[in-house]
Amino acid sequence: MSVLLQARPVRARASCAAGQKMSSGLGARLRSSAQAIASCGRIPGRFDWNSPDGRTICRYAHHNKNKDEVAMEFSNQQKLIITLLTDIHARLGIDNSVDPLFVQRMVQRGHGWALGWAYPGLFEDGIEPPEAVTFVAEVLTMWEAIEETYAGFDQARKDQLAELAPTFGRDPQFRGFDGSHEADLRGIVHILVDDLGRWPAFRGRDTDSHRILADGYRRMLEVYARIADSGPESRLSVEALAEILNAKIIPKSGMELDANVLRWA
Repeated sequence: MSVLLQARPVRARASCAAGQKMSSGLGARLRSSAQAIASCGRIPGRFDWNSPDGRTICRYAHHNKNKDEVAMEFSNQQKLIITLLTDIHARLGIDNSVDPLFVQRMVQRGHGWALGWAYPGLFEDGIEPPEAVTFVAEVLTMWEAIEETYAGFDQARKDQLAELAPTFGRDPQFRGFDGSHEADLRGIVHILVDDLGRWPAFRGRDTDSHRILADGYRRMLEVYARIADSGPESRLSVEALAEILNAKIIPKSGMELDANVLRWA
């Protein structure tokens, strides 16, 4: 069994302190999405980020990564052994344990990081997430804030947003990633939302945008992070939301972009 979870580890102690208080203000909320998964811990005040039974989850943090945290990478030999063992586990129908088919699927597809989210109690050390996972988690956090803020606007503020952000300010929603060119990112969304139950607002949504959106999301995240550092406000203002949405527009580079291009940027 020790062969299974060697996974080329570099050991490090990662804090798993549950119950640590976090501010519910906008600044703290936005900054939390820019922090690394160097630790596992329940996120107080954000019940929808935690599994229904209150188990802890892993939080992202790409600025403060512990250089000694474990990377869950598996050799072909280890993948074969895990496949055989999880097949046996599933056949035996063992209750109150890990989901063997989920474990098998994550290992086979190279998503060992997801095991740390699903079963943090099994891993004494932190699990280093790929940069793509950190990026997708930040995008989901940002869009959750955008959609919640917009839903709380009265009609006057919605009309004002449509004027300030005419391209993307009407009913802004998370559209996902391109199924052809951003399939890996879209797959991570599926794991986080559907398999792990995080960001439930996006569960069941079609996340194939049919157009490349990652670059636009990166521009939005830059504005989003700056706003997070500017004050402790609990909600985005109309002006702040418009600035974030307008960042999605493709910058002009020597030629004018027509409205259709901007609409789908």
